[in-house]
Amino acid sequence: MGNIQTFDEGARILQNVDVSSIVTSLAIGIADAQERLDNNSVSQLIRLSTTQVGGKSLLELGFQPAFYAFDYADISASISLKMALKEDVSVDFSLSVDYKNNTTFDKSFFNQLSKSRTKSLSRYSKTEKEVSLKAKTSKEVSINETTFEIHKEEGSYSKVESAKEQMRDESSDLRVDSVIEDDMTFELNSASSLYATKEGGYVIIAKPYVQTNTEGLLKMLSNSYATTEQITLKTTSPQKKFDKKTDFDTTLAAAVTTNGGTVIGIKSDGIYRTSGVKRVFEFLYDWNKYDINYSYSTGVKSDALQQEDVKLLAMLLRRDPALKITVTGYTDGSGSDTKLNADYNQALGDKRAKAFKNEILKRGEGNISESQIQTASKGEDLANGSSAKDPLIRKISVELPADYDYIHFDGGSIVKAEIATAGDSVFVYCEEMGTAGSGLEAVFQYGDKTYTLTESNLDLALSTAQNYKIEEFYAEKVNDYYYLLHEEAMVNYFVHAQDSREIDVEVEQVASADLDKDTTKIFVSDTKNDLSRLKQSSKDFEGDRSLAISGSLDVRYARQFNMSVEGNASVSARMISVPPPTAMENYIQSLTSGGTSTSAN
Repeated sequence: MGNIQTFDEGARILQNVDVSSIVTSLAIGIADAQERLDNNSVSQLIRLSTTQVGGKSLLELGFQPAFYAFDYADISASISLKMALKEDVSVDFSLSVDYKNNTTFDKSFFNQLSKSRTKSLSRYSKTEKEVSLKAKTSKEVSINETTFEIHKEEGSYSKVESAKEQMRDESSDLRVDSVIEDDMTFELNSASSLYATKEGGYVIIAKPYVQTNTEGLLKMLSNSYATTEQITLKTTSPQKKFDKKTDFDTTLAAAVTTNGGTVIGIKSDGIYRTSGVKRVFEFLYDWNKYDINYSYSTGVKSDALQQEDVKLLAMLLRRDPALKITVTGYTDGSGSDTKLNADYNQALGDKRAKAFKNEILKRGEGNISESQIQTASKGEDLANGSSAKDPLIRKISVELPADYDYIHFDGGSIVKAEIATAGDSVFVYCEEMGTAGSGLEAVFQYGDKTYTLTESNLDLALSTAQNYKIEEFYAEKVNDYYYLLHEEAMVNYFVHAQDSREIDVEVEQVASADLDKDTTKIFVSDTKNDLSRLKQSSKDFEGDRSLAISGSLDVRYARQFNMSVEGNASVSARMISVPPPTAMENYIQSLTSGGTSTSAN
């Protein structure tokens, strides 16, 4: 059956094979064998009765025929669909082999690339192609005939995000993920006055939060509004007090009237500002993305969380260590209707939740415990079976405990030395106006070198330096943070799709397969899909190697295989000797007894 060329053809053959007929044939063979044994025993009996010695038959002399029976019989049959790679199929990982003598791409690079792949969402797609280059490398790249200059943008964060945006194609469901890898260790010096951390391949530096007014955070039991309590903000003349009573809205209104300044209410269903605007605990993401983009989020949902709201959330967690929140990620249902796509969406929801968690942690400047923020993913649960691209459900939601409500005071009449609490209400935090300080700097070890970056130098570099370069780092300010990307960092882009297809990449108008492996500074892998993953699993591309496989294969690749249906069957049995039938024994005895009596007469 070597002319079988698709899985469907092989499957149809298997469906038409009646395995029971094989088993039945084997069982009939056992029955035939038993019949032959029985016939042989009868033949023995005849010979024993007709063969005489000294005038007596062998039966009369005590000889008996042998009888045999099968003690057990074990019958088995199996059928398998086998497939053999043709000799002319190209080796999927040939590029990796060809690059081994390139000084840019050595063994450690491929080990690193393999590690990056496990972090990428592309592992949940049927097709994947890798494009890898250092942050300092800029090349003209074409992906499926869309041409752009990769890493042309100034700055650090924009270099990577712009490349991803140019590679992705929403209309054809071509997705892109990136993983930045380097072997440099990062350690923040204790003398630093600017907070710095390493996240996702970037060194991120944040200015410390400095309050410009007296600030206070009042925490209240949300189920105790029926009990009237008087909250004192200032005891000296004129005194400033308000009542906690009736409900949250009434209490918040009383706090606003009494204190003046900026008063914000926070409860489990949202953030209430004095302007009358309520913000819900949601943040939205663009298709296939998990980056923090406030403009996009509020553009889709006007009452979604803004940057100031996330700062407030960070302040709550920082000032009240007992507070714990849960961030849950969601996606829409777009993509192929397969388990693989559902797994992808589950992972994407998790990425979104963790990206938002990291945004809060950065704003906590190292003073928020990670255990205070739990993350979860519910993938495409909100899609309700729809495969439509719905921007309103591509989001995270933040869940606060319903036990407590908060009121945050910024300026106004509140005085730290004079506030008083009663009953179920307590000020978990109140501080006077702070000072910005001067000469703030971040001192950190990156690899084997120590860097000292001051706030003034960072701002100056970002406003005047070409390509936003600070020493060996590209720099950019995004969402109040300085993002630094080392020029030697390797940026791995994973271009992937939910279906099996080919992804064509050219570098400087040269097809990726034709690149000069000795000099190129950009690595482009072969397209990985059902075919190439099968080839990878075979481990051996010499001759027609046969291997069993399960799953589906795109029909365009089916003719790369020789396929056959093979079957085998086996039977094992054990024979034992058994006594003759009782009736036969009685008959033989009667013959023997009768013969003896006649002879005596």
